[in-house]
Amino acid sequence: MNIRDVAAAANVSPATVSLVLNNSASKLRISDATSARVRSVASKLGYRPNTYAKALRTNRSSTIGILAFDIVDPYCAQVMRGAESVITGNKHYPVFVDLQNDESKLSGYIEMFEENRIEGLLILASSLQIDQGTIRKLAKERIPLVVIGRKVLQPDVPTVVTDSQGGAYKAVRHLIGLGHRDIAFVLGPDSYVDSQLRRRGGEQALGDSGIPVRNELFIAEQTPGWGPQAGYRAMKRLLRTKRGEFTAVFAFDDISAFGTIRALAEADLNVPRDVSVVGFDDLSAAAFFNPPLTTIHYSMVGMGAQGAKLLFDVIHAQAQRTEPRNLVAECRLIFRKSTGPVPRKVS
Repeated sequence: MNIRDVAAAANVSPATVSLVLNNSASKLRISDATSARVRSVASKLGYRPNTYAKALRTNRSSTIGILAFDIVDPYCAQVMRGAESVITGNKHYPVFVDLQNDESKLSGYIEMFEENRIEGLLILASSLQIDQGTIRKLAKERIPLVVIGRKVLQPDVPTVVTDSQGGAYKAVRHLIGLGHRDIAFVLGPDSYVDSQLRRRGGEQALGDSGIPVRNELFIAEQTPGWGPQAGYRAMKRLLRTKRGEFTAVFAFDDISAFGTIRALAEADLNVPRDVSVVGFDDLSAAAFFNPPLTTIHYSMVGMGAQGAKLLFDVIHAQAQRTEPRNLVAECRLIFRKSTGPVPRKVS
């Protein structure tokens, strides 16, 4: 079944069929009756336009590439959901790719996107280094790019990031406000830019309160595909040498906080009676964990939607010079039951 079959059955030219099915009938003043007849015949015959041929002809594919550092990470899943809603709302189709925290796959997938004439690219890059060569290559191929999760050196590349430093500052100030001075930090891998920023925010909160930074209470797991097991292992290591030396924990994210609380429970330490724990992300599971997790909230879905909107601004050349090109997701503390006053004694 091809466009000539539809044209013959509808008694019109192939060009008329193409214009009608591509919603361009008004360009040649094709009547509503003719348009309706063409659509009816195409439907009865089960005709589907060849999107690949259309992409070759128009140099437009109506597809948007989304490169995620880890598609099973709850952060990535929520960001992609927000992006997908905007992409489909603009009559485009998302093509998702999972890098599985492997930067070596990046260039290969970008080449694939180039060959398939994608119209724009979103990169979820919290744990990825986007080198300048990659950005220059995309610019040369005129593929619009927006990076979500980290800032890049290229000033003309729009970004959407979390206020990780500010959020961590709020989390640690919350613990300090409850009387805690000995605060441990369970950090993410060094490759995660958010981990570095959250450490910086925590240290700033300590410094502003006149509390010395104790580097021995900072611990990180360099685990690809960061998950609850990483927070669990990190806390197990910390308890072996520093048990009794801290009354609160700031965890890099909610997932690591879950693992942290499990390790504390196995050590017969109650949260929050013996040790308070605060996370970051406000995943849906955080409110239903035992105990419900105090955490930092920001809209991951909103970040994805903002990133996709920025990308379409670039595609359609609608962004004004005065419009912010680098957006920051606002963070706020959600106070639940995993944090409480400093205990009199930790054994």
